[in-house]
Amino acid sequence: MAEFFTAALAPPNVLFTVLLLVCGLYWIMVILGVLDIDLFHIDLLDVGLEADVDVDVDADAGADVDGFEPGIGHAILHFFYVGELPTMVLVSMMVLSLWAFSMLGNYYLNPEHSGAMAVAILFGNLAASTVVLKFVALPLRSLYLILNKDYNAPGGVLGKRCKIITSHVTHETMGQAEVPTKGAPIVLNVLARDVHTFQKGEEAIVVKK
Repeated sequence: MAEFFTAALAPPNVLFTVLLLVCGLYWIMVILGVLDIDLFHIDLLDVGLEADVDVDVDADAGADVDGFEPGIGHAILHFFYVGELPTMVLVSMMVLSLWAFSMLGNYYLNPEHSGAMAVAILFGNLAASTVVLKFVALPLRSLYLILNKDYNAPGGVLGKRCKIITSHVTHETMGQAEVPTKGAPIVLNVLARDVHTFQKGEEAIVVKK
């Protein structure tokens, strides 16, 4: 046991040991109810995410949907499911992997704690931990989506036909529209695109959030 603690506090491993202790303390506080699991959660704007409220409507079915092109940083975050899983879950998995590989790598490959070898092991550790994070997070993401799915939420409405149910809708005056479904219709708060005015009973196409 003494050898284990000595290895954990050795210079190549001490940083990851401290980070692991911090993560452990965080999860203890979550279990005790002191902290919320989503305290450090990062929300990302998902391009193309379908919304169920506050959408624009237009009579032109070919209208374009406004949006933006995500950058490489956004793509990297999505690749590791940042914003889809609680951030501290991802951080904790990464720290645990870094600590385990650092302990094993330096124990077997760098018993003398050589600085050059420690750096080489660190780079290999980062690469291996990145792969571990991706593959471990994948099933957790699926489970998390199932556990947090809102079965009462309406389905996607972009591109669907709707009927105005208030007296009128303009680009300045918000009204309501119904999107028919197999069950109860979905009621949306809507604004008209540009200067077109919709009257009650007219149909339109949902084109934008």
